[in-house]
Amino acid sequence: MEELHIAICEDTQSEEEKLLALLEQSEIPNRCTVFTSGEALLEAYQPQTFDLLLMDIYMGGMTGVQAVTKIRELDEEIPIAFITTSTDHTLESYRLSALKYIEKPFQKKDIEEILKLAQLKKRDAPSLVIHRNGKAEKILFSQILYLEQQTHQVMIYLKSGETMQVYDKLSAFSPQLVGQAFFTPHKSFSVNLAFVRMIDIELKCFVMQNNKNVPIRRESMGKAKKAYEGFLFGRTRGITD
Repeated sequence: MEELHIAICEDTQSEEEKLLALLEQSEIPNRCTVFTSGEALLEAYQPQTFDLLLMDIYMGGMTGVQAVTKIRELDEEIPIAFITTSTDHTLESYRLSALKYIEKPFQKKDIEEILKLAQLKKRDAPSLVIHRNGKAEKILFSQILYLEQQTHQVMIYLKSGETMQVYDKLSAFSPQLVGQAFFTPHKSFSVNLAFVRMIDIELKCFVMQNNKNVPIRRESMGKAKKAYEGFLFGRTRGITD
């Protein structure tokens, strides 16, 4: 069973300890990173890092709703549950696509329910299927920066910094990339537009979030710009709708 990485934002130590104790008792494997303020969470937050965010609403400084509003500008997909003593912010939770409220004092059944929901979402997340050593493996698209053909291998560069090698052709993966946020700027590359920092017109390349450059064929530059701008527009519209 795959481990869930959970972000907890709670500024009361006793409540944090109760929550961690319940999470430790769960049969669903998990590891937690704790933040004591919305400001600290936002400073450290990177999209596709966590599988679940448990956010206290009433905190000193930035409220949970304010922090989650900012989080949604960075990450539309992460499952979020508000932990609170009140359900006064129900409308905000719908607007921010929160999965549910977990009311204090915490109940084990509520924790288990949100973990199962997060687990199902992670399991059903769009993935690239590869075959290595006679076995099929799944790699979340949200973890792939780009793919590169090198002679008889495809190199898959991951957000974690790891690189996976598969003996295959890049074209063999093309059907799986249809409908995903990938663009092929060159016969040897396919990039995840979610991890593009910018397009360098002079160098004719995508600049990725890991600061690597992925070349764009001269004849594909117009399509590359259109695809990237379309992706950014779609993401912005999704956040503001």
